[in-house]
Amino acid sequence: MFQLLGAVLIGVGSWGFNEKQRYGEGVSYHEDFDFYKIVFDLTIVMIILGIVIFVLSFAGCLGALRENVPLLKAFSYTLSALFLLELICAVVAFIFSSEVKAKLTDVLKDEAITRYRDDIDLQNMMDWVQKTVKCCGISPSGYKDWTNNAYFRCDPNDPKSNPSVERCAVPYSCCRNPDNFESSMINTMCGAEQQLFAYREANQFIYVDGCVDVVLEVVKSKLYIFGGIFIAVAVVQVRSG
Repeated sequence: MFQLLGAVLIGVGSWGFNEKQRYGEGVSYHEDFDFYKIVFDLTIVMIILGIVIFVLSFAGCLGALRENVPLLKAFSYTLSALFLLELICAVVAFIFSSEVKAKLTDVLKDEAITRYRDDIDLQNMMDWVQKTVKCCGISPSGYKDWTNNAYFRCDPNDPKSNPSVERCAVPYSCCRNPDNFESSMINTMCGAEQQLFAYREANQFIYVDGCVDVVLEVVKSKLYIFGGIFIAVAVVQVRSG
């Protein structure tokens, strides 16, 4: 089952990556190495995750069938290393929660916001998060974060300094009601000029709070559920290893 899952992830990720290359999107072969561009390219993440899952499950399955000790050791040691890494990340995130939150916010604000229009997969993911969690932007500045994107950049003193038709706007996924009442289609310009409004005025039409704070509040409210999922995954890894 896991081998099949890994193969599917590799196949879908490879297909998506090739499609992006055809249309000039995503990571280019000719560009200098950019860590964050790779991290925020979902097709590359899918390929890497698929390879890890496929190779690891293949080693465990073949090692068990053939009673191959080196393969079983590799499977066991890798699972143990992954479990230890997850545990370290969880402890660090708990002890240095404010520092981790600040770093995560800065990275997402600097990278995800600015790349929003450059990668359709990243754009769809951010739209889904904003619509689902009912948030807008990343940091405590919320909807004002979108001024960091070239298309939405906004200078309150001189809005027309940005020639984009989306200047001072926010993505439609920030809107409380993005549907066009006449045609029932999504009005992609429902967030037009919302950055020019103050928090209370904008809050009538769009979500104004940053997604990091909103997501953390959701996690806190469902802490037992997320904790149970983490423990279940850890138990499976320990027993498999």
